[in-house]
Amino acid sequence: MPFLIVERLAEYDERRLNELVADMLEASGLQWRGKKVLVKPNLLGPFAPDSAVVTHPSLIRAVSRQLHDAGCSVIVGDNPGIRGYGMVAKTATVSGAGEAAGEDFLNLTLRPRKFELNSRFAKSISISSEILEADILVSLPKLKTHMATIITGGVKNSYGFVVGADKTRLHAAAPRHEDFGELIADIYAIRPPDLVIMDAIIGMEGNGPSGGKIREIGCLMASDNAGAVDLAICGMTGLNPLKVATQRTIMARGLSPSSLQEVDVRGEIPFLPNFRIPANLMRLDPWGLGHKIISRRLARPQIKVDKSKCIACGACAENCPVSAIEVVNYPTFDYNQCISCYCCYEICPEGALRVGGLMRLLRH
Repeated sequence: MPFLIVERLAEYDERRLNELVADMLEASGLQWRGKKVLVKPNLLGPFAPDSAVVTHPSLIRAVSRQLHDAGCSVIVGDNPGIRGYGMVAKTATVSGAGEAAGEDFLNLTLRPRKFELNSRFAKSISISSEILEADILVSLPKLKTHMATIITGGVKNSYGFVVGADKTRLHAAAPRHEDFGELIADIYAIRPPDLVIMDAIIGMEGNGPSGGKIREIGCLMASDNAGAVDLAICGMTGLNPLKVATQRTIMARGLSPSSLQEVDVRGEIPFLPNFRIPANLMRLDPWGLGHKIISRRLARPQIKVDKSKCIACGACAENCPVSAIEVVNYPTFDYNQCISCYCCYEICPEGALRVGGLMRLLRH
């Protein structure tokens, strides 16, 4: 039976974090000494520590320190959602992850490896070699909402295995919510983490994973099963896990317990009243007519540009998987090409994009 530890923690107190992380490593039952451990936080892009977009550096620092004390060789890294020259270094600096990890921080984009994927959406993908080489994988997700997957937690954090442009290629291959959730489950299955420590001290609700609203949650969670963590998120937010495609898929494949009754829960899971999930009509698809008809024609998102924030950096255009964006002073969008993947909204480093049209009015 998988375990789930829930500890209440109102702020990023490093002394308390070190104590809790040490207890969580011990509770895992894993043999740490002499092992090569990869620590994979959620580093979406160059967002500040208190933005609720990235795993907080205080947690990264505590995990790295406790692993060293346990006798491990430690690597800390992720593949940011924003790609481009120097983006890993910029993300490490702005997020605080680089300083927190120190010499343990590694650019995971430098040694990509082609991996044959068991998926109906892609035959192969490029992933970081370190994912396959580590003796132990420790995942440090952030509790957030996500426009394409409803929540981003333990399972979604594995999408960071994927290197560079393959991320946007995969968005294009599986544009519908249901398909993209299944694809993430395919990637998760490559290497399920051995231990998940969820940063749920502050999280994000609304139109995440980068443009939502900060929500104070006040807890740190750990489990030997990412699906158990995501079940807890569903319980906290009032979501039916069967409506979350990533969770439904891994449960059907036997990679997650089906309910919290199948989990050894240690601590009290808080409930978050009035938790806001993303406004996203594409997930409804009540008649099974498909993303192309419903989402692209009837409820195509209208991405709006806040010109007071936009710096015309081109990140949105560079990361669009179907080349539907052109930047001349400000981004313009070809909605006939748009597949509603929200990559542009997700990766905008200035928060200059917002969702307009019907999408902002409707909820799942």
